[in-house]
Amino acid sequence: MTDLSRKFLAVSDETEECISALLFAGMRAKAVGAGVVILRCARVPGLGGWVGLDKDISQDAIDSARLKAVQHVDIIESKVGIKAEIVISEDEPVDAIRALVKKDLAIKTLILAAATGFRPGPLVSRLAKGKPVANRPIAVTVIPGNLTDEQLKEIGGMPG
Repeated sequence: MTDLSRKFLAVSDETEECISALLFAGMRAKAVGAGVVILRCARVPGLGGWVGLDKDISQDAIDSARLKAVQHVDIIESKVGIKAEIVISEDEPVDAIRALVKKDLAIKTLILAAATGFRPGPLVSRLAKGKPVANRPIAVTVIPGNLTDEQLKEIGGMPG
């Protein structure tokens, strides 16, 4: 049974390590009976002054973001057996995370994946440098981006 008063938030993006964070969020949610929210940010370029064209381009970006988020949700469902909620935002990722955490009080943990190199990745870096993620306590878990499937299952609490 899913506890809708407790959710894990993970970000769907184009990075290779993103899948590790999404799967970990799904594994932890399944292990504790919580929900998963997948946030995908639509990159909407504005042309300014071309309202009709801007609207079409914006809708295309949102549709593309939703399609990729659905693909990520399908991966979580097929590998972990849990269905995730999708949220699409036109904001930059850090702003979108902060707005979503402020709006959805059930989100208790933000799951991020570190890049596989020596640097943590742009999203982790930006969140670490800036103001707090929320105006309330929220856990932030950073998953190494280069985990094997077995390592991910082990730390995610899934049976081998």
